[in-house]
Amino acid sequence: MSKASTYLTSIRKDSWTVLFVVFIAGYTIFNLSHWRDQGRIIAWDVISYYGYLPAAFIYGDATLQKPGEGFEKVKHLIWYTETAEGHKVFKTSMGMAMLYAPFFAIAHLWANITEEDPSGYSPPYKFAICMSSLFALLIGLIFLRKVLRGFFSANVTALTILLIALGTNLYFYTVLGVGMPHLYLFCLLSVELYLLLKWYDNPTYAVSLGIGLIGGLMVLIRPTMIIVILLAILIKVNDLDSLKSRLMFFVKNPKPVLVIIVAGFIVWIPQFLYWKAASGSYLFYSYTDEGFFFTDPQLLNALIGFRKGWLIYTPIMLFGLIGIGLMARTRHSLALSLLVPVALYFYIATCWWDWWYGGSFGYRAMIDLYPLMAIGLAYSLQYLFKLKVVIKRIGIAVLSLMLVLSLFQTRQAHEGLMHHDSMTAKAYLAIFGKLKPTITSKEIAPLLDPPNYEAAKKGFRDQ
Repeated sequence: MSKASTYLTSIRKDSWTVLFVVFIAGYTIFNLSHWRDQGRIIAWDVISYYGYLPAAFIYGDATLQKPGEGFEKVKHLIWYTETAEGHKVFKTSMGMAMLYAPFFAIAHLWANITEEDPSGYSPPYKFAICMSSLFALLIGLIFLRKVLRGFFSANVTALTILLIALGTNLYFYTVLGVGMPHLYLFCLLSVELYLLLKWYDNPTYAVSLGIGLIGGLMVLIRPTMIIVILLAILIKVNDLDSLKSRLMFFVKNPKPVLVIIVAGFIVWIPQFLYWKAASGSYLFYSYTDEGFFFTDPQLLNALIGFRKGWLIYTPIMLFGLIGIGLMARTRHSLALSLLVPVALYFYIATCWWDWWYGGSFGYRAMIDLYPLMAIGLAYSLQYLFKLKVVIKRIGIAVLSLMLVLSLFQTRQAHEGLMHHDSMTAKAYLAIFGKLKPTITSKEIAPLLDPPNYEAAKKGFRDQ
């Protein structure tokens, strides 16, 4: 046997699963080729996340006060908030633009040495975002695998990766909702989780720097990711004594802790400088009349409602939640670090005025924490594999059906059969198991319940 063959056979099945999933996602992205379509990729929220790059590096003015030549042709694709003083400020922060930047640079170079349109919005730039999505999936799964293998077998890890990557709405936001922040946050949190586990074994400055930079970037992308602080504190804490030991660990290692804090702040410096240049203030709330209603969380709607219910459109997460519950019951060292951030994040997400998160597939806000949910799912699988053969087979059959259902519903969403924000129980049942042309959008329209966005901003969020 050659050295190459020996190496290939030594690679564990969980590693092959990562490669298989990335291949499937890549095949789907190239098969769809949405970068060639008008109104795809750089669309909806991605317009805001991405806008910093062409504004700054093509049109020479991220503040949009005096953009350069050619801006008139693309200004309709630049979304911003206008202050009372007439200043134009991007609605979203620049965290996603930082992640797009290397791919944007390659696309811009390519556009300039070929006959492609170097406007920042032509196919090469869209293709670059697609490749950034695929890259984020690869890196995220590599580090998630590393985390899972620290606690679970290769079989459990492989199955968990398969179910998380293909059996949840993470897949939709890898191949269809390309460029949205959820996959990228999944990737960053996977890396952060790996680094945190490594840091508590040996708090080196290099690992501390990585934790701070990645943590700061996650919060810059989505401020609610501040909950990673709780994750950092509670990892392997399962009682009062271990919490005291954790606090003493911080006291005994002040320099690495300081490196984390400083690195997290450094990531935010460009944002502070931008806000100062664009709005006149180092801090700026760009969401104007949008906010949270902390006394009115839409917990049940977000969990099992047909508009966007998490467990309706991503039923595999039920096993993830069960796994976290089992971990808490057995006082697993990771139980609190999963239970507290997931519960708090879900609560905060459901308090946002637009609790269904606009046009989306499923409850997309929770994708950000899927690395944590993956651990709960893996624990469920490990528990399931220890049960009687009959029960184990039933469990595997249920998981398989959930995987198929999720993929089928993803296809329905792509076909436009599953409405992006107005689904009801009647509409769901009407399209269940169906694809076009079996049923038409005209037949579904009377069954839908469009949300009232303006009423929701004022607190009437069940409209």
